[in-house]
Amino acid sequence: VGEKFEKKDMIISFSGGKDSTVVADLVHRALGDGNEKFLHIFGDTTLEFPSTYEYVKRYKEQHQDPIVSSKNKEKDFFELCKEIGPPSRVMRWCCTIFKTGAITRKLEKTSKSKSHVVTFYGIRRSESASRSKYEKESESPKIAKQTVISPIIDWNDFDVWLYLLTRKIDFNEAYRLGYARVGCFCCP
Repeated sequence: VGEKFEKKDMIISFSGGKDSTVVADLVHRALGDGNEKFLHIFGDTTLEFPSTYEYVKRYKEQHQDPIVSSKNKEKDFFELCKEIGPPSRVMRWCCTIFKTGAITRKLEKTSKSKSHVVTFYGIRRSESASRSKYEKESESPKIAKQTVISPIIDWNDFDVWLYLLTRKIDFNEAYRLGYARVGCFCCP
């Protein structure tokens, strides 16, 4: 990756969860020079656990990486629930409106002057049936000049936890409360 693209054009998609934390560490270890700063985009759905906001703040203080937040300021989750009903496993409209849509707009704005960007995602095939079909590297279907790289695509939960604990990496406190995932608090 470092040979094909310039480091200044690399972005880490950061949710404040264990997977994006591992990916951020891997990117720094593989491509950083010790002083390298990588832009992180935090997809703030406005429905995050309080511990996620605390962890993102703590992460930023510990790493001094620039973290920009992407947030849909035009829509209100609870108002949309009244209009179209709450999200469900069958109709997950919330991700498009509050996560991927907002992140896509932030990426387009952030990378407007760039000819191409590389975004590192912390997604894994073992998370869902739809993600089981994802590739390790692909061109984004939503942003024409974006390459998406998923370095831990083939990892399972055990691999992620083993990495975090053996490297003594700080992580979101919500996991200590028993949550397996720390996305939106109301995710179906």
